[in-house]
Amino acid sequence: MGGRVREWYVFLPVLSAGGILSYLYRLKLPCVLILGAAFAGALPLWKKGRKIRFIQQRRFADANIYMEQVLYSFRKNHKILSALTDVERLFPKGKMKTCIGDALYYIQETYGEGQVLEKALNLIEKEYPAQRITYVHRLMLRTERLGGDCEASVRILLRDRDVWEKETVSYQKRCQFQRRNILSAILLSCLLCLLTPVLCQGALRQVTVTDSPVYQIGTLVMLLISLILYLVTEQYFTRDWLKGKVFRNSKSILERYEKVMYFDVGIERKKSLCMAGPAGVLLMFFLVKGRWFCVAAVFPLCLLLLFQHRIGYSLARKSVIYEIRKAFPDWLMEVSLLLQTENVQNSLKKSIGSAPDILKPELINLVEHLEVSPESNVPFSRFLQEFSIPEVSSAMGMLYSLSDGSGSEAEVQMEEILSRNARWMAEAEAMSNQDKVAKMYVLFLIPALLGAFKMVMDMTLILFAFFTRVQV
Repeated sequence: MGGRVREWYVFLPVLSAGGILSYLYRLKLPCVLILGAAFAGALPLWKKGRKIRFIQQRRFADANIYMEQVLYSFRKNHKILSALTDVERLFPKGKMKTCIGDALYYIQETYGEGQVLEKALNLIEKEYPAQRITYVHRLMLRTERLGGDCEASVRILLRDRDVWEKETVSYQKRCQFQRRNILSAILLSCLLCLLTPVLCQGALRQVTVTDSPVYQIGTLVMLLISLILYLVTEQYFTRDWLKGKVFRNSKSILERYEKVMYFDVGIERKKSLCMAGPAGVLLMFFLVKGRWFCVAAVFPLCLLLLFQHRIGYSLARKSVIYEIRKAFPDWLMEVSLLLQTENVQNSLKKSIGSAPDILKPELINLVEHLEVSPESNVPFSRFLQEFSIPEVSSAMGMLYSLSDGSGSEAEVQMEEILSRNARWMAEAEAMSNQDKVAKMYVLFLIPALLGAFKMVMDMTLILFAFFTRVQV
């Protein structure tokens, strides 16, 4: 009962907001009813979004605790059943405890089926679809099935979990800050639009604008759009924090990759010349006629068409490099885990299936060349050579050293790879989050534009009413 009372203390200001705004903006009864209905309809959506936001935060926290503790427990005895039993005790109640309990029950009570452990762990992965939980489960399954020392792999995953947690928490703080900014912009926009009824009640008392149907409809539309923006903002910042990096459309990015890899300067230059030809003729015509304004307008277009092939190549190359830098650390993590039980060549081959689409063409090419000349460093040095990414070149050089057996001890080299990859993963997480943050600024600009448009409309109504009164 006490919880419901506290809930209504939150909801009552929202329920009364429609009536208060109607009075302040001098809205008439039809608009008041529409606005009241809109606020009443928005309440369940707001309440639902609030609940989902709390659930997603809880899921993220539970997933972090689970990954960390299951790795520590598994490191002691290399048994999945024992590790899950230990971790279940850490959760007094909730969805995670239920999932782990279901997995334990499946392992203990299922007989005569293959892949019992895989199916049991899949129950957790379905409810908590984080890529890093999948990595943890793969390590546990491979270690229990094949044996061996998993200490290095555990350190890899613990370090990766730490990077993910820090970057996600940092991103959550930025989201909260940006959400406050957007809500402040909506509030300021609505307050700015109060200037019209205030003026009409004070200095411009003789100018009747608020009774105008244009003002009534315009104000109602402005308030409804502000309410929609508020709900969209709340929904936009209610995220599933377990989802991995957001990559662009695979087909689109692979087309750009192919454009860069198979770019023919001669053919593309001829296309640009053909496209710029008509614009060049038009430019010469305006020059002869002395129409300098037209010359100034056509000349940039002519240059753009003449060099469009270079511009298109540069933009495609930049976008591909950006996607590679986000995808490469995740792939290197998979390879690092495979290297605990496989050699370099087998690890590269097995990593193709789960690799990001942008890396698959180069990985297939790398594996094919290694099968022909397994001791050569050329396949490693040519991997993504076209894009000249320092971290890729560095990692491939170290993988070649491991494959060749040269340089320092393999364990030292692996530690170096993992140390660098942890830094690259932090950068990749930051890049992925930056993509999402950039989209938030659009939501920030809309309230300002809406308020400005409404004020222009109101000022126009005031001027029109004022001049009409003067003429009379």
